[in-house]
Amino acid sequence: MSEPPNKKIKRIDELPEDLTVELPEYLVEYIISMYFPIQYVLQNRVVSKTFREVVIRSRDLDFGRIYSRRRSQSEVVSIIEEIFNQHKGSEINRFVLILNHIGVEDKVLSWVKTCLSKNIQELTLDFSKSKKVMDLSVDLSAIEALTVLKLRWCKFEIPNNTPKGLRLLRTLALMKSKVTPEMIDAIFSNCIHLETLVLTRWITHGVLSINAHNHKRFKELVLYCMPNRLQIILDAPTLECYKYEGFVRILDFSRVDALKEAKLHYIKNYSWRYYDSSYMVLANMVAYTGVHVLSTTNIFLEIKKFTFEPGMLCIIHQKSYMESSNYKFNSIKEVTIDGYKNHWHELDIVQFFCGHAKSLKKLKLIMPKNVKKRARGLDYARLDYIRSRFPCVKVEV
Repeated sequence: MSEPPNKKIKRIDELPEDLTVELPEYLVEYIISMYFPIQYVLQNRVVSKTFREVVIRSRDLDFGRIYSRRRSQSEVVSIIEEIFNQHKGSEINRFVLILNHIGVEDKVLSWVKTCLSKNIQELTLDFSKSKKVMDLSVDLSAIEALTVLKLRWCKFEIPNNTPKGLRLLRTLALMKSKVTPEMIDAIFSNCIHLETLVLTRWITHGVLSINAHNHKRFKELVLYCMPNRLQIILDAPTLECYKYEGFVRILDFSRVDALKEAKLHYIKNYSWRYYDSSYMVLANMVAYTGVHVLSTTNIFLEIKKFTFEPGMLCIIHQKSYMESSNYKFNSIKEVTIDGYKNHWHELDIVQFFCGHAKSLKKLKLIMPKNVKKRARGLDYARLDYIRSRFPCVKVEV
């Protein structure tokens, strides 16, 4: 029990049948049933009489790895149903479910309601296996004790944009949910302890505006796949980490003062044939001048990938623009760039970062895993030149 909380408990291969000889039986049963994660109990209940006969009171019902062993859908549902039928504890602090809900909606609803009646604090529901959004018909925004809420392919609504609960919420992650500007405002008005917001493949349009000006704990914002958003406006003085994956969008980070880490994965917009995103990339660079760690795809290196102007004139133009803009990344200590292909213009921008990021200690270039997308060979001479000119920066490939 004194081990660090992040250290995984290993499965016990052999347990003596007389395990209860050295400790009072009721104490062993209490510890196992109350404090051991349910996955641990499931793995070991067949190796000892103590585990087989223990009354289930586990507060941590994490079924996220139930498919780690080959099991059919019916087996998984049967196991989870048995656990809930045998559960005698007064509290369930954590419930993690990854399941194809089609055909077992009533059982899923029953499990969730049981958790709600037992003071659930962390709730994770992932129905992405079904590729169909599930409607629980439960007002999750009214749960008072929730600190973590993660929903994937699960409907989430806030009636009248006035949540009755969620005041203790620290982490909110929504995937494939319809999110309106009014809902975003309601979340930040009500969830005063919110630390992390994750929005993935969410259905909405227009401008994303987040007002977390009065929040003292809001540290991380993650946005994935938001094709219909045209602009992102943040008023979040305490934001430290920003992760984004999708089309390039204009950012307004003028009221973000504490940003330390930025992870950007820009993708090409094939539907807009004459759409040039390189100007937005450069315009957004000012938002990242104060970060300590910058991780990105080769959008910063291969701007031509995101424009449809012919030849290399665009590269020369953008390079000139960047140099003339006099960007100073004085706080960046580490840069990781994924998708490096060893083109000459990429090395130009590598040199640009080495020269303009005065605190830079490490620059890591990751080449594509797909061999067909890699360059034929590395330009060792140019890399050695960059290393010799900027000896304080460790350039890795």
